[in-house]
Amino acid sequence: MKIRPFIIVLILLGLIGLALWTSKQETGQTKQTASKSTFSTVQQNGRTGLKPGNKVPDFTMTALNGQKISIQDLRGQKVILNFWATWCPPCRKEMPDMQKIFSTYEDKNLSILAVNLRYTEKSTDSVSAFVKERNVAFPILLDQDGRVSKKFQAVSLPTSYLIDSRGIIQKKIIGPLSQDLMREFAKKAK
Repeated sequence: MKIRPFIIVLILLGLIGLALWTSKQETGQTKQTASKSTFSTVQQNGRTGLKPGNKVPDFTMTALNGQKISIQDLRGQKVILNFWATWCPPCRKEMPDMQKIFSTYEDKNLSILAVNLRYTEKSTDSVSAFVKERNVAFPILLDQDGRVSKKFQAVSLPTSYLIDSRGIIQKKIIGPLSQDLMREFAKKAK
């Protein structure tokens, strides 16, 4: 009987270790990709999925302001799709940079959709307070049950997808986005 809790703890520690190792591997690859100074366009491959070249999977969510937003509604615009939470320090750090980029490029065909992992938050009011305090003007979508964040494999936060105006994923970034990368995407993506 005493062995069972020990085995359960050992299995949980192993799973946590595996998740951290996988996240470190993905983050290392992402940082190398994100640090390149030129943004290159990935060609469409005809499939729907999460890899660069894939058509972005469809979803519709309710925004903090009550509006229903579908990723398909933004076809024709470049989109930064960002998964975040208020309790995530790197998410909190990148939010002002995202707002600056949004303010600069909103009129130049750039949209930012920030998907809050609402099911991990204390309340919707705490998300509203965070957004109001930081004067965030782009849509904040609420993932109430984790369905969309799971669909987009947003295991580590923040996770972002850079999607061109044709709805094609150009990059997946795990970790905070730099202003330089967002600016380069806004200027150079189709």
